[in-house]
Amino acid sequence: MPSHPRRSLSNAAATPGSPQWAVTRAAVRAALCGRGDDPAAVEAAWRIRECMPAFPATIALEHEFRDRVLAEAPGDGFWQYVVVDPDLPPWTPVHEVLPASRRNRVLYLLDDSEAAVRSWIVTTYRDDPAVSWMSSTPGVGACLREAAGNGDIMLDAPIWVVLSSALQHSWEPQVILADLWDILPTGSRVSATHVAPQRPPTTPDSARSPVEAEFSSSLGSPLVLRTATEVLDLFTEPHEWDLRHFSGIEIQAPPAATLPPPTPDTAAELITVVACRPPRTRRLPSDGAGDHAREAGHALDA
Repeated sequence: MPSHPRRSLSNAAATPGSPQWAVTRAAVRAALCGRGDDPAAVEAAWRIRECMPAFPATIALEHEFRDRVLAEAPGDGFWQYVVVDPDLPPWTPVHEVLPASRRNRVLYLLDDSEAAVRSWIVTTYRDDPAVSWMSSTPGVGACLREAAGNGDIMLDAPIWVVLSSALQHSWEPQVILADLWDILPTGSRVSATHVAPQRPPTTPDSARSPVEAEFSSSLGSPLVLRTATEVLDLFTEPHEWDLRHFSGIEIQAPPAATLPPPTPDTAAELITVVACRPPRTRRLPSDGAGDHAREAGHALDA
């Protein structure tokens, strides 16, 4: 990679009277999967697990799906990758999952509030010519334009975007996808996983499920569970992506899970999507065409 951007990210600062969220989304996701060096994250993870015992398993399968599709990406001609909101260890970063190649370039777009993620990537991979990083604050499209100007990626060759965490934890995923649509070259792909609830929301006076409410109260960051239909709609309106792969798998709670009253969500469905950016002249389908695409997508086993 010709250059190595080293952008400083602002750390989230506590202000008088603000909620004392001493834990971030990435820290909680790591704690849900066994990391124990952050007591606040471990405590938040315990409360989230009580609401949805199956939630930790969904993160494990999310990464399993990510690794499976990325193993096939170089064979399809991809060598440029963008990862939005990467996870902390114990999860393996994308550039270490990819088959070894001097040509690979991986750009990590980092959430400004995730100081631990930035510190880990900067400290561990500052000398890796395949890795670059920058703040995601300007928006994904602006980031890719800037990265292209720096020579870190090229906008005349397909790019693979790993988007799972960003979509699960955003109120406005359409904005992220629209930003990508406007900048990604034809043939680029977006891979994402999303947790969908198996039961309707039960939180009083709220449209959110217990685990969503707990996640938002424990952090300053939302968890937004969406059904399979809602997830697929993100890739059809206002722009129609080509869904190359789509599948769903139900995740059950561990057998030994303790379920305090009221009965929490005990199972979830993990929705997995690989969407391809078609030519910019592509039009939205007529009524019924989108449903047909969804039915075809269900043919892939998880």
